[in-house]
Amino acid sequence: MKTYKIPRHPAFRDFGIVNTLSGTYVCPGWHPVPAGTTREQIILVDSVTVAPEQKAPESPKTVKKVASWHVPSSNGKSEYKVTSEPFWNCTCPASQFRRGDCKHIKKIKADMKQKEPQAV
Repeated sequence: MKTYKIPRHPAFRDFGIVNTLSGTYVCPGWHPVPAGTTREQIILVDSVTVAPEQKAPESPKTVKKVASWHVPSSNGKSEYKVTSEPFWNCTCPASQFRRGDCKHIKKIKADMKQKEPQAV
């Protein structure tokens, strides 16, 4: 009976044998072993341990300014808020019940397109 030495993972006391379409593995760690390997053939080696992953230092969080516009309604009695992040959205009733952009979003997009510098 052939034995296989697998390094012990510091976070786990035990292991499992996983059979997938691509092969047989000892987990944690996804160590490949031949098909038909049994638990009796696996020896966990303490002298070779897998070091825990070192997390990269977090980068300073930047606050992303969300572009928003206040657009008056057709009758001028109220106004709707149009935002572009993370996707185009409007608070008008038409935007809630119809597919695609409402007329307020279309107006903001058209205004933005006119302000873009033209390529020469």
